[in-house]
Amino acid sequence: MKLPDQYERDLIRYQLDRNLMVEASAGTGKTHSLSSRMVEGVASGCYRVEEMACVTFTRKAAAELRGRLQLALEGELRESSDEARCSRLHQA
Repeated sequence: MKLPDQYERDLIRYQLDRNLMVEASAGTGKTHSLSSRMVEGVASGCYRVEEMACVTFTRKAAAELRGRLQLALEGELRESSDEARCSRLHQA
């Protein structure tokens, strides 16, 4: 099911060449969108983790974002490792 704001969510995730401000109500997926953007940027080579900045309004939100980013990065690493392993197997 496509969300009514899917276009905006895709912009957040994939338009990595510009800075964005994301503002939305609680529970709308901001943290997910921001962590997806950061992972996409790192995976594509556009961003370096040590050079990223993200501003939140509470320490709780910052901790949640940090945790989600770590999980998303670990998932991306696992996925890319699986793809590389499969690629090597198919080449053999």
